Amino acid sequence: MIKQLRNRALYWIMPVMLILGIMSVVVMGYSIYMAVQDINLVKSVTSFVGFDNFVALFHDSRAWASLWRTFVFSVSATGIELLFGLGLALFLNRQFAGRKLVRTLLLIPMIMTPVVSGLIWRVFYDPNAGIINYYMGVFGLGSKHNWLGSMDLAMISVIIADVWQWTPFVFLILAAGLDAMPNEPLEAAEVDGASRIQRFIHVVLPLLAPSLLIAFLLRIIDSVKTFDIIYVMTRGGPSLATETTNMYAYIQGFNNFNISYATVINLTITVIITFIFTMVYNKLNGSKARK
Repeated sequence: MIKQLRNRALYWIMPVMLILGIMSVVVMGYSIYMAVQDINLVKSVTSFVGFDNFVALFHDSRAWASLWRTFVFSVSATGIELLFGLGLALFLNRQFAGRKLVRTLLLIPMIMTPVVSGLIWRVFYDPNAGIINYYMGVFGLGSKHNWLGSMDLAMISVIIADVWQWTPFVFLILAAGLDAMPNEPLEAAEVDGASRIQRFIHVVLPLLAPSLLIAFLLRIIDSVKTFDIIYVMTRGGPSLATETTNMYAYIQGFNNFNISYATVINLTITVIITFIFTMVYNKLNGSKARK
């Protein structure tokens, strides 16, 4: 009976998998075709250049610097979101008046589009009339900070905006994991005299590990693709301080009209990042299996 149900489910899923597979192959194939061509929107002639674009990328220090900034942005934002999301999920994992209302209000940043979120935070960071500088001045911390115009503060400012928007997403996943967690292991640990910290480390975290892994993978993949919020807030500035790989590819493709080189940037960086994520995922899964 179970085998029949699985086969029937497979029949329903197969058309979707087939369509997505064909789309992926077509898009990837055309991307590879563009990568080995010299396609410039200013020129009227397209010529085959082979691996010249890849060689140019290998010697492009600006591209590799943008990859490092992408890594810093993704790891920092995802790490903070996991910590804050876990803290919120643990804090709200109890019964109190207005619990459902608080959970609902927490999801508002996640519902906003990144462009709107970026515009809001751009107003907040305004050096002359921004609310952040106002309150920092109230507390005696200075009121003239140029958040988006300083090379030292711009990346931090963009990370804060991303954390504000996507921490609720991590909270949602971890809250669902806590709600589905069985009570018996916690009750047994409490009976054995385990403290709250010991129950958290030895019972809650191991049971919540699958949810944490899912939240980590979804957020790290999505943060690598971040473009809109950075474009709205800084456009890669000041002086390339927030120019991630997607921003650099955009500049090459739509400012310099070099579509082939922009494609090569995204293809190469995607392969590198996919390899790194696969290694991390296999490492985490391997550690979990050994336990």
